[in-house]
Amino acid sequence: MSGEVPKSWKKLELGFFCTEHRRRAKSADIPIFSVSKDYGLIAQAELFGRRIASANTSNYKTLKRGEYAYDPMLLWTGSIGCLWRSSEAMISPAYTTFGIDNKVVLPKFFDTLIKMPRMVERYRSISHGTNVRRKKAHFDDFSALVVAIPPLAEQHAIADVLSAVEEAIAKTKALVDALIATKNEILEDRLRISTQAGWEICRLRDVATIRTGISKSKDRQFKDPLSVPYLRVANVQDGYIDLEEIKMITIEQDQLGRYSLQKGDVLFNEGGDFDKLGRGCVWSGQISPCVHQNHVFAVRCKPKLNPEFLALLAASRKGKAYFRLSSKQTTNLASINTSDLRSFPVLLPPMDEQLKIAAIAKTFDQRATAERASLALLVEMRTALSQELLSGRLRLPDSIIARHRGKAGQAA
Repeated sequence: MSGEVPKSWKKLELGFFCTEHRRRAKSADIPIFSVSKDYGLIAQAELFGRRIASANTSNYKTLKRGEYAYDPMLLWTGSIGCLWRSSEAMISPAYTTFGIDNKVVLPKFFDTLIKMPRMVERYRSISHGTNVRRKKAHFDDFSALVVAIPPLAEQHAIADVLSAVEEAIAKTKALVDALIATKNEILEDRLRISTQAGWEICRLRDVATIRTGISKSKDRQFKDPLSVPYLRVANVQDGYIDLEEIKMITIEQDQLGRYSLQKGDVLFNEGGDFDKLGRGCVWSGQISPCVHQNHVFAVRCKPKLNPEFLALLAASRKGKAYFRLSSKQTTNLASINTSDLRSFPVLLPPMDEQLKIAAIAKTFDQRATAERASLALLVEMRTALSQELLSGRLRLPDSIIARHRGKAGQAA
């Protein structure tokens, strides 16, 4: 690393306090974890909903609490994490595993350090290979990276400040999840009365038209090109549209009408990870014009069906179960096709009942949207604060650091 650091800090290679190990699993009863760029080390049952490891785990590695693993093929994306949630775990032999010297660096300080965007950028420089998606980071190169390490007392203080921000982020995420869960429970209660109410049941094809999106091709030649914003799978979240990153696509000028979204279209994801399958929400016309890629279906409702109500049906337990059972599945991916979507069973109450249910859901969605905005600000603050504190550009007052000097020899 370059740049000046405070005098009391030390520039150290990661290999000074990180030691690789390759312990083999002695028991098949140990929980199996995977490494994810979003969640760090996480149990396979939690990440995928089931175990995906091979039946024979005799060559698998083990980790103890406070030890680390990274995916050498995906380290450049940030796929690295610490085992916090279990005293011991078993992981794929393809992962690189190592421990740290707690007398030099505290786990909760190091955990933040290795996930900094600036640090993840450095992982790219040590990942080698001709295919960008198969670059491999060897531990020798990882351990040669130089980082700035403050005294243990300052590490404790920095970690505590960042932990307070993390706690606020976790609480906000939990509130968003609680709002969505409450909305879904109310929806389920209203849908349960359908058997007594005698509501009509039909197929989606009977009350809506399904539109496929445009595919992206680098080799396509255009006679009359037009560059327009387009929605990808990543933009279509569960119950809302994420507009933080909107990409552009080139289409023929005369294709604009065919692929343009209209206010009230219900967007459904064709597939991807299991949590993205069939995920849908209503397009409110936030960007105009805007098209959608071929992995996102646009459903245009006929007068008998309210778009918001359709999105709620798709997000219900029965809706998700339908898409899961109808999908074509691989190890951890699934997809649905146009025929599956056309055959989606639609519970069709009178329009006034559809509007009542949609209005109830909207109150929860509005609050969830406000909380997501707060969450985005907290995440932005965490990123900026961690970069400044972990680089030494921003120092905590000595009065705060002094409170932790008695903990200097303790692990965090």
